[in-house]
Parts: sequence; C-alpha cells; structure tokens
Amino acid sequence: MPRQAAAWKVNLWVTGSGSFINIVAMTIMLPFLPHYLGNLGDYSEGETWVWSSLVYASTFLTAALFAPLWGRLSDIYGCKINLVRASVGMLVCMTLMGLATSVWQMVILRLLTGVAGGYTSGATILMAKEAPESRAGHAQGVLFACILAGSLAGPLLGGFISARLGMREAFFITGSMILLNVIATLFLVKEQPTPQRSRKEGKAPAAPFDFRIWALLIATLGLLVANLSIEPIIASVVEGVYHAPLETTLAAGIVLSATALGSLFSALTLGRLADRYGAMRVAAYSFSLGALLILPQAFVTDVYTLTGLRFAMGLALGGVLPCLKSALKHAYPDAGSLGRVMGVSTSFQYIGQVVGPLMGGVVAASWGIHYAFYATAAAAALCALLITISRRHLGEPVPA
Repeated sequence: MPRQAAAWKVNLWVTGSGSFINIVAMTIMLPFLPHYLGNLGDYSEGETWVWSSLVYASTFLTAALFAPLWGRLSDIYGCKINLVRASVGMLVCMTLMGLATSVWQMVILRLLTGVAGGYTSGATILMAKEAPESRAGHAQGVLFACILAGSLAGPLLGGFISARLGMREAFFITGSMILLNVIATLFLVKEQPTPQRSRKEGKAPAAPFDFRIWALLIATLGLLVANLSIEPIIASVVEGVYHAPLETTLAAGIVLSATALGSLFSALTLGRLADRYGAMRVAAYSFSLGALLILPQAFVTDVYTLTGLRFAMGLALGGVLPCLKSALKHAYPDAGSLGRVMGVSTSFQYIGQVVGPLMGGVVAASWGIHYAFYATAAAAALCALLITISRRHLGEPVPA
C-alpha cells in the first residue's frame, strides 16, 4: 500500500517534467521562427510574418481537433501508452523540423505535431485518475506550473541555443530532451489498473454533459481569452505609456513575463485552496478578482503600474485552470470516461488560445486599445457569473 501511495507522486514528477519538456519543444522556435522561415525561401518581411503566424498556429488547430480522441482512447487503452505515443510523435516531428527545407514542410510538420502530440493533456488525464481525491487540485496545480515554466523556458532556450549553436541545432537538442522523456515515461510511470470499459463497451454512449460540465468547459475557454487577449497588442500598449529608460520591446517582454511569473506562483497555491474550499468556489472568486485587475489596465499611464497589475492578474488567474480541471473530475459522474471530458476540456483550451489573441486584436483595431481591456474584463466577469450560477443551482462537486 505505501508503494502504491507513492506511485502517484512519481507519476506526477515524471509527467510534470515531461510536460515541461513538451512545452519547451512547442515554444523553443518563437525567438527565431521568422529568421528560420526566411532561410527556407525568398519572402518579404510581411510574408515572413504571415508564414510565422500560420506555422505557429497550425499546431493548435489540429491539437484541438484530436484532443478528445486521445482522451477517449486513454479511457480504453490506458494513459501510459498514450503518453509514450505522444512523446514519440513529438520526437519525430521536432527532429524533422530541424531538417526542413521549405515553409510548407514546416506547416505540415506543425500540423502533425498537433495530431501526434497531446502529452500535457495525457498527463492531466493520468493525474486526474491516479492522484488521491484529496490531492487532485494540488496535482493539477503542479502540472500547470510545469507547463507555465516550459512556456517561460522555451523561448529563452531557443534564443540562447540559436545564437550559440544554430537554429537547426535547437530542434535537434530539443529532440534529445524528448527522447529522455520517452525513456522516463516508459520505465517510471506506473498506471494503476482501474475498472474501465472494454473496447465493445467503449462504444456505448458515455454520460452526457450537464450544465455544470458545460459551464466549466466554457470557463476554460474564457480563462485563455482573459490571459491571452492582450498579448498580440502588448507592444502597442507599452508604446502608448511611459516606459523610459526601457526600450519598447524590452518593456513589453517584462510585462508578459510578469504575467507568466504571477501565474506560476498561483498555480500551486490555488490548487491547494481548491482541495480545501472547493474548486468552483475558488475559480469564481479568482475570475472576479481577475476582472477587477484587468479593468484598470485600460487607464494606466506608465509601464511599471501596468507590470504590477499584470503580475497581480497572473496571481489571480494563473491557478484557475487546475481548479477547473479538478472540478471537472469531481463533477463528471462517469469515471470510466474521464479521459473524454478532459480531452474536450483541452480542446476548449486550444480554442481559447486562438480566440483570445484574435479577440484582442480585432477589438483594438475596431474600437481602440482601451476597449480590448474592457472586453477582456467582461469575459472574466462572465466566467465568474457562469460558475457562480452553476454552483448555486447544482452545488459544488465534492470528492467521492
């Protein structure tokens, strides 16, 4: 029994480090992607930026489409084999990106990365099944913190490796890291046998999603919108406020990093609070506080105040995703199809990663930058309202 009790902790740290590596792989190309694509063909500066956006966004499109499938297959065949499959798929795609000779090859490989990937969503499903009910929020918080750390480390490693060794070498080094992840997952992850449907039974209809499930899924999308809507226009926001003696690009980077840093601190803390006070209650309060912190960002006159507000916003919203994942686990009645609902949740995350930046850019272009903050605050407030209504009518899901 003690050995089984410790197994979920080993799983958590293996899948946490694996999630970190996979997010590094997804983001390591950001600092040099336009330059890398520029070396693959004769393109104007504008064409290069368009291709860069297409190459980067293509992964999220296919990932959103395939996440429910991988979640469903995890219910039938187990999570470990899905994690190994995702790691091997990422290893192959990243290595081939280092050998690409055209932009179209990069687009196709990024699309395939979204199809073959899914390690982080698989890790989420595994820990939702393996972690004790009383530690579900904590486990999801650790995973999300590892994901956030990967999103911070990826661009930094990409810039350093490409400058010191070369852009293609960055892909090969990342591939080596993923290979270590494959080995660790294969030999260290221990999945406890759980009562699951057989393949024949797996074709039977799963439990339907009730209002509470849909509220949590929509809130997941709304969370990504609240976090990412300002990122495409952050340089313009910083340019319009006092930021001396910092350059605009440096100041914009600091603002973004402050948000990510606050989110990193929050991911571990809110997960534990969710275990103690209820995941939906913590999420509702966090969304409300996030809305209150987003609104004054429309009126700041210097980058230092903006940085402080973005850091505080990261603290408020950064741990909400683990809360939503924990609430989904406790709210969904069909334990044998938990991978299904977690896969759909991941799809809503990816959709939010597309909708958020798009909304911020369109609103700012149509009505002005201030309105982008108003719209983002309204999105966070609506999520808080939706979760609150769900809690009052259906109650707070509690561990079984």
